[in-house]
Amino acid sequence: MAYGGYSYIEKYTPQKDDFVTVLWVKGDAPFNTLAEGLAAESSVGTWTKLTTMKDNVWKNLRARVFKTVKITKNSGFVYIAYPYDHFDSKNILQILASIRGNIYGLKEIRELKLLDWKIPEKFQRQFSGPKFSIKEIRKIVGTKKRPHVGTIVKPKVGLSAKEWAKVAENAFLGGLDMVKDDENLVDQKFCRWEDRAHRTIEAAESIKSETGDGKIYVPNITDFMPNMLERIDWLVDHDWRMCMIDVYVMGLTGLKEVIDELHKKKFLIHAHRAGHGAETRGAWGVGYAFWEKIYRLFGVSSLHTGTGVGKMEGSEFEIQKYAEIATATNIKKDSPFFLDFKWHKNIRPIMPVASGGLHSGLMEGLSEIYGTEFTAMAGGGVHGHPEGTIGGARGHRAASEAIGEGVSLYDKAKEVRQLKQALDKWGYVTRKETKKRLAQQKAKFKKNSHKFGYNLDKVVGLH
Repeated sequence: MAYGGYSYIEKYTPQKDDFVTVLWVKGDAPFNTLAEGLAAESSVGTWTKLTTMKDNVWKNLRARVFKTVKITKNSGFVYIAYPYDHFDSKNILQILASIRGNIYGLKEIRELKLLDWKIPEKFQRQFSGPKFSIKEIRKIVGTKKRPHVGTIVKPKVGLSAKEWAKVAENAFLGGLDMVKDDENLVDQKFCRWEDRAHRTIEAAESIKSETGDGKIYVPNITDFMPNMLERIDWLVDHDWRMCMIDVYVMGLTGLKEVIDELHKKKFLIHAHRAGHGAETRGAWGVGYAFWEKIYRLFGVSSLHTGTGVGKMEGSEFEIQKYAEIATATNIKKDSPFFLDFKWHKNIRPIMPVASGGLHSGLMEGLSEIYGTEFTAMAGGGVHGHPEGTIGGARGHRAASEAIGEGVSLYDKAKEVRQLKQALDKWGYVTRKETKKRLAQQKAKFKKNSHKFGYNLDKVVGLH
């Protein structure tokens, strides 16, 4: 018998205004029952047949399982289409409470991963997108071709405001384009927010006046709303319209409210994704593509998207998809993990940021994954350099210039001592190596994408 007495599996072609999701599910019930349970519980149904079910409700508002890919008798991929009118179309929280709500509590389910979703352009039109997209970010810095390079001041916490700002100043003096607070540094007693921001802004402005190079500094304003609004006003008073927010831990209500305020005041918004792994890794939760689309939709300017070659999880293939979601208008599907997708013209490209275990020797590998439209943030890979922060910054800047010039890091290192020191200390991943890994992963994905369930790393043969 179908779930709750109704069958939600049918031959159907999603309409242009439908919301679409793709999920991995594994459980104790037969696969089709699990698929129908997901559709029912996220739309109009429940566990039993209803005397109150109206024909117009069933006809016009139900979710439809239009495609399934069965892996075992109890697992597989489920594609679900939702009619636009099912939702409170100006309330993304209601939409999320539907498509990723009660379904996670069904006791028959053992694994559930909402891998990706398609947001209709009709819904996207409500959003204005970023005030500072890649084009405006490049204009601030004054670049056209090369990747941007930046750093996170380390140690993460513990330096005084004066010490912190001096490290940031040295990073800028060495040629870096961007300095950011770490995700867990805001307004601790040993490093007060206003003092740190004031000193670092002064350093950035002074270096720009001397060299002509634009500098990006994004102080972390993440907090409860009154404190964030105070910090925004402080930055406006100091004529500095750049900041960072921890988008995942903030929650969507606070996130949308603070982004709207930052848009009104024409801020560059850097988005750190701290905490996302609690939901995007493993057999439960949602894939990162799901959250990434929300952050670009809301209008952040730059967003952490992973490395593929650093310390954070994620294959080169997967990270390349996240780069595509950030920078492209039309996203190509890679079934079953990624859906085809089109951004509305309002939602302009944002700058993807690679961060986590990076150093100058990984720049060629990163450029094979990202192209040139990305920012490479190196913390330990700058401050752990044999010549300190200034030397690390010079080496990292030289690596970026090598990518822009189309020469190898090895050849550039013959000209720049600090780059050679970085390569000698941490090693060198060539473009050729990364290109080979990407080609192998794409081939294995094309062949095996429906064989191993939700585990993308397993599909592309990393484990």
